[in-house]
Amino acid sequence: MAEILLVEDDPTLGMSLEVALGNVGHDVTWCTTLGAAGEAVVRCPPDLIVLDLGLPDGDGMDFCRAERRRGVIAPILILTARATVHARVEGLTGGADDYLAKPFELDELLARIEALMRRQRWHGSGDAVNVGRLRLDFRRYEAFDGDEAVALTELEFKVLRYFLDRPGEVVTREELLSKVWGVSPSTKTRTVDVFVSRLRRLIEDDGARPKHLLNVRGVGYRLVGVASQGATE
Repeated sequence: MAEILLVEDDPTLGMSLEVALGNVGHDVTWCTTLGAAGEAVVRCPPDLIVLDLGLPDGDGMDFCRAERRRGVIAPILILTARATVHARVEGLTGGADDYLAKPFELDELLARIEALMRRQRWHGSGDAVNVGRLRLDFRRYEAFDGDEAVALTELEFKVLRYFLDRPGEVVTREELLSKVWGVSPSTKTRTVDVFVSRLRRLIEDDGARPKHLLNVRGVGYRLVGVASQGATE
């Protein structure tokens, strides 16, 4: 079961989705405006957000970007009538994890939600995760090295979360620039490499001989050897 925030102003569709998601075991908070959705995120952080784009009080893409800047890490699935390739690209590069155009089949929406939740379930949907020396709690934005608290920046949490959502997978520098930094993947910069070096000093026993955040020569990096706590299947 997941705590799902549904942001949809169409009363018929909203009610239907609230019932359908509830029938498969999810706990749904349904909002019809971005203002109400923002309050709901603060009041009870969701496990996943299903987001329409054309809302009465604004554009859902602005909400998506704002929540990512604020540090919200829950997967966001955009559900909208905007079906062009440009709209999909804007959504996925603007912070969304998935994009489904209306009209849609309910079974496909449920499958996409399950896939997004499965990506996180291996580490307990937000419970503590051990990455090298660090124990991370993404719900509380806390990090510990043994019993000592470690102050991580919002960006450090975001980058680590991006790797954790793709355990063992190769993550390219271009992907990180686009998905995390929000800049063109063709940007010529060593920002990613410098940032990874900083993360290694935090999580590795020996930053010169990394065991967890590994370099894939000429491509990018991958995260291995992560230990979860409280994970459920």
